[in-house]
Amino acid sequence: MGSDLQRNQLIEELGVYFENNKILSPLAARIFSMMILTDQEGISFDEFVEGLDASKSSISTNLQLLQASGRIVYFTKPGERKRYFKVSPNDILDQLEKKIEQWETEKKMHLKVYEFKKNMLKNSEVHHEDMPGLHYTKTYAKFVGDFIQNLKQLQENLKNTANLNSL
Repeated sequence: MGSDLQRNQLIEELGVYFENNKILSPLAARIFSMMILTDQEGISFDEFVEGLDASKSSISTNLQLLQASGRIVYFTKPGERKRYFKVSPNDILDQLEKKIEQWETEKKMHLKVYEFKKNMLKNSEVHHEDMPGLHYTKTYAKFVGDFIQNLKQLQENLKNTANLNSL
C-alpha cells in the first residue's frame, strides 16, 4: 500500500513538473507521468481511468493530444482488442531538440543586445566596458553557447545509446 501512495505522489509531482515545464495540460501531464513510472510495456486506457480517477472522455481527449504531439504511441497485443500506450521512443530526443532551439534563440538575443549596446557607445564618451550589463550580456551568451554544446553532446550520446539498444 505504501508503494501505491508513493507512486501516486510521484505521479502528481511529475505531473506538476511536466505541466509547468513541458506545456502539457494537467491531466496529460499525469498520464505522461504514469507512463514513465510504469513497470509494464504499456498502459491500457482502463488503467488510466482507474489510476487517475478521471472520466473516460477526459482520458481519451488527453491521450489523443499526446499522440498528436508525438509524445506517446500506442500498440496492440496479439489476440487483444485493447490499445496500450507508452512514451514515444523518440520523445526525449525530440524534447532535447526543442530545448536546444530555445537556448540557441536565447543566445542570439543576448548577442543582439550586446551588439546593440556596443554600437550605441561608438559615439559616446563612455567606454563600453563601463556600460551596465554589457559584460554580463557577452558572458551570458558565451555560457549559453557552452551549455548548447553540452546539450548537443548529450543528444549525440542518447542517439548512440538508442542505436546500441536497438541492435
